[in-house]
This record gives sequence, structure tokens and C-alpha cells, in this order.
Amino acid sequence: MKHLIAIVLGAAMLTACVPDIMNTKPEVQGLEGAAPVQTFTDPASGTDITLRPEGRLQLKLDSNPTTGYYWYLKDIDASKLDQLSEGYFADPAPEGVVGSGGHQMFVFEALATGKSKLKLSYERSPEDVAETLVLDIKVIE
Repeated sequence: MKHLIAIVLGAAMLTACVPDIMNTKPEVQGLEGAAPVQTFTDPASGTDITLRPEGRLQLKLDSNPTTGYYWYLKDIDASKLDQLSEGYFADPAPEGVVGSGGHQMFVFEALATGKSKLKLSYERSPEDVAETLVLDIKVIE
């Protein structure tokens, strides 16, 4: 019984020493959106993203234009966000391989406080949409 109590107490003490790597403690909650550049790789639709004015959002989305599909920006609140750039980057592939994928990188800058939505679609044409991505953007002071 003494050994069991010692193990439980030892485990509790070790847990208290573990750093809060997920930033879940109350004293860091005020840092929401504080990073000057936030990168999201293939986020799920409905993801909440918080930025500060002049903060940047990088969206890295899997893409394979050789299939005919490409990510397109469909809706943006230009009073809250500005699209700075968009580009396609192919994954490394052996010489002679045709049709390998890569990713598209979109970069946005937060302009003004408030809430908005950012909508992109992965499509061949407006009639042939494979996926729609809608992100909830909040710009805070």
C-alpha cells in the first residue's frame, strides 16, 4: 500500500513539472492571434482563425493541377483581409514522372478588426467542385 501511495504521489509531482506546451493555461489566453504569421496546412472547413491587424495568414493546401483541379479564392471580405499572394509549389518527383502533386500557398494580411469568412474551392470549373473550404476569421486588437 505504501508503494502505491508513493507511485501516485510521484506521478502527481511529475505531472506538475510538465511544461504547458499547448498553451492552455489562463495566463496565455490573451496571446490569441498574437503570432505575426500563422500557417495552416489543409485546415478543416469551419476552422476558427484569429489574427491581429497586420498579422498574416498562410494557407498551405494540397493540390494537383495535373488532374485539372486547382484551389480558387471564392469569397473574401476585402475590408478585413487582403490577399497578398498565391502560388503553386510542386512536390519533388523523380525525373520523368508526370502528374505528381504539390501544394498551393495563399497568403493573406489582416486589415481591420471584426469577423469574416474566407471561402475557397478546389475545382476544375464552377460546375465541377471537389471541395469547398470556409474559414472563420476573427481579427482582434
